[in-house]
This record gives sequence, structure tokens and C-alpha cells, in this order.
Amino acid sequence: MSYTKSDLEALSDESLVHAELQLDRDLVGLRFQKKAGTLRNIMQPRVLRKNIARVRTEQRKRERSSDLPKNALRDEHRVSFVASAPAEIAEGSSFASDLNEQMEDTE
Repeated sequence: MSYTKSDLEALSDESLVHAELQLDRDLVGLRFQKKAGTLRNIMQPRVLRKNIARVRTEQRKRERSSDLPKNALRDEHRVSFVASAPAEIAEGSSFASDLNEQMEDTE
């Protein structure tokens, strides 16, 4: 998902931190795909890195306006984060899901 400035401003502090943590997880998954040679869209890591930067910028802006130390929002809301499946798996575009679909077709 690509975040715009208005999207980020509409999010709560907790949702903002959770968005950053999920984007970080997705980026790690893309790095694994790149190393394995299964990454289909080579621009996706770049887009994710830019989205992470946008989210972190909004977090820091909120921390400064509330006179909080750096990473205070992240430290406060990190414990409530529950990771979801990466977007590629949810959309069915991963190698494992493609293989699974092929096996179902042959049955």
C-alpha cells in the first residue's frame, strides 16, 4: 500500500506504528524473495522503503509536536503489533501459492 500525506495524518499513533512495523516485515520478505530469485516486481522494495520513510517522518513530526523523545511512539505501541501476511502472499502471487495452485489443478 502506498501512503499519502493525508492517509498518514488520518491514522492514529498506534496505527502509524503498526503500519511501519508491517512495512518493515514486508521489506524483509522482499529481500528474501530477491535472494531466492522469486521477486517479480523489482521496484517493490524501493516503494516500500519510501513508504517506511514517510511513516517514520510522520511519527517524528508527532513526537516533536508532543515534546516526546525520538522513537517514543514506536516504543509505546510496538507491543500491541500483530503481524499479518505480506501483501504478496495475501494476493496469491508468491512462489508457494503458485505451486499450490498448480498442484490443485492436476488433482
